[in-house]
Amino acid sequence: MANANLDILLLAGGLVTVILLVVLIVLQQALGAGRKKVKSKLDRFKDRFNENQSLKGERSRSIRVGQDKAGLGGSLAKLLPRRDLIRLRLAKAGMEPDLARYAITSGVLGFGTLIAMFVIGAAPLLAFFFAIIMGVGLPHMVVSRRIKSRTARFIKQFPEAMDLMVRGLKSGLPVNECITNVASELPAPTGVEFQKVTDGMRLGKQLEEALWETADRLDTPDFKFFVISLVVQRETGGNLGETLGNLATILRQRQAMKLKVKALSGEAKASAWIMGALPFIMLGLIMTMNYDYGIVLFTHPKAIIASIGGLIWMSIGIAFMAKMISFEV
Repeated sequence: MANANLDILLLAGGLVTVILLVVLIVLQQALGAGRKKVKSKLDRFKDRFNENQSLKGERSRSIRVGQDKAGLGGSLAKLLPRRDLIRLRLAKAGMEPDLARYAITSGVLGFGTLIAMFVIGAAPLLAFFFAIIMGVGLPHMVVSRRIKSRTARFIKQFPEAMDLMVRGLKSGLPVNECITNVASELPAPTGVEFQKVTDGMRLGKQLEEALWETADRLDTPDFKFFVISLVVQRETGGNLGETLGNLATILRQRQAMKLKVKALSGEAKASAWIMGALPFIMLGLIMTMNYDYGIVLFTHPKAIIASIGGLIWMSIGIAFMAKMISFEV
């Protein structure tokens, strides 16, 4: 009878999880429609002026494949899905795109978590669940936070880079020299990214090609607007200094609007953090005060199902709140 009830609970929990995931995906698609529309327009404009990008990407990919490391790290790296995407994410985070190190770090975290869960007496299902979260989810989250932090610093510094280029253009310097000045005058990450553009041109790349490679790596609308301004000016002519000056003004206005949105959504973000952290804080207090009572959550089958269901439910709720306070400016 107990096994039958357990099977019914598992089936009901699975159905509820599938329904909630479908609802979450639909909501994500609806809330992200505007962002995807802007990205689609930018990509279509890029394709008009960068027809050979796919061929160059294949060449660079073939070179990277030949440079894969051997040994344990290389073997683990070959097991990673979508390795090109992971390389791109590491580059966006300002880290070395070393898949072997990334794979070893993920494996050590996952295996260490699995051993720790077995030591405290957790059930195998829950141990493997937490091992997957730590081994796969934690490195992804760390890289995502570094990407977000680096992108925010770049966007904050970018209008200053535009002003520096405008002053250089007004004094009679060519665009290439203005980009070199930005690379030498501004700190990371803006100076580093412009330095990569300069290094690419020194290796024989065209200015547009080097800029689009940087735009793909950064994946920010601000820099893509800058590249489009340069491309259009080269195609049609005009006063580039005035165009970049207007762009810098628009970017500062966008930053001011983003700060206003951040201030208005601060209460909802604080609520999401408190609601997400409170169950784990209470679990830690219970485990400290009454270990025998708290360990049941990791050993009893029904408690394990309840904890997994609670984690899924919390994740869905936090994702809903994150989407509700995320605005495209």
